[in-house]
Amino acid sequence: MEIEEQVRRFGERLRERRRKAGLSQLALAERAGVDLAAVSFLERAKRAPNLNTLVRVAHAAGVAPSALLEDGESSRRPAAARDGDPLKLFGANLRNVRDDAGMSQEALAQEAKLDRAAISIIERGTRAANLRTILKLARALRVPPASLLDGVG
Repeated sequence: MEIEEQVRRFGERLRERRRKAGLSQLALAERAGVDLAAVSFLERAKRAPNLNTLVRVAHAAGVAPSALLEDGESSRRPAAARDGDPLKLFGANLRNVRDDAGMSQEALAQEAKLDRAAISIIERGTRAANLRTILKLARALRVPPASLLDGVG
């Protein structure tokens, strides 16, 4: 599936989860601490959230961040959310999956068409990857995008 299609499906999932929670876009925006326009843009796939925003809107909608990257209800047991910085947890997940795949940062960067320095910064948890980057990394690692969010949020 193309990255833009996955971003569109993220927006659809967010809208669906927001409605299931009985929230308006304004209520979700207020709960998440984001601008109303941001929620509208996310739901219409006009903007891809960074990891911090993804975590905030997921919590505001009452779901785990990984639920916004999966179709339907997950068949796997959800990982327990760990306390801590979402950026550091995501970075650790990325590093572990990359190591399990036997890939160097350089190889992952080439496969994902990203800068190697960006991979390093993301793995250290000092930069929030945006949704398109998360999707590119998951594709390059041949894992479901939600797996990179295990325990995040």
